[in-house]
Amino acid sequence: MLRIDETSKTLVAPPAGGLVTEVSPDRDELLALVCSSWEAFAGELGQPSLRFVVQGQAPGLEVLAFDEQAGRAVVVGVSSEVGDDQLSGALSGAASVAAKDAAQLEAIHESLTAAVPGDSPQIVLLASAFDARTLATVDWLSRRHGLEISCYVLSVFRFGNERLLSIRREYPARDAAHADPAAEVQRLLTGVASNGHDESNGHSTPPPPTV
Repeated sequence: MLRIDETSKTLVAPPAGGLVTEVSPDRDELLALVCSSWEAFAGELGQPSLRFVVQGQAPGLEVLAFDEQAGRAVVVGVSSEVGDDQLSGALSGAASVAAKDAAQLEAIHESLTAAVPGDSPQIVLLASAFDARTLATVDWLSRRHGLEISCYVLSVFRFGNERLLSIRREYPARDAAHADPAAEVQRLLTGVASNGHDESNGHSTPPPPTV
């Protein structure tokens, strides 16, 4: 979980305890926060090798990043809620990147010279909510066609006068061996860590939506 610094409009590590649920920011604010604090955000996603490349390069390319570890371009979509239209836009953006040759990729950013022309980019979708039908489409594209897509739910909590951004992976499903997201949030809400001691920082995710 990351705290939203209202003064600098960046994301920083939060204190724990005293959290209350807050209305999620709109798409424009989410996009601005993600782009202005990319390193902290990528680390919270669990993908620290993601490097910010450019914002708003073309329709469907809200954010273009590069995975230094995998050597692949990454199309990042940000929305208040992801439905068929948002998924379609991200797929179009990914297709436009895959269609570029080496010279065109380098023209966008020098880091993309390490990307393989024609390779399908990874897609990362960020939203405060995901449409169930769209998630089913994502699963079909991933399992049946090998497209690498991940979906993350962004939620906001308030701690006093500060807001905190929480990130939960919606797809692929979290491994059962990992800590339960709802339990992690409950520990943050009560200010108590899993070891029974208060913690000044936490990494957590909000509980899954009620079905």
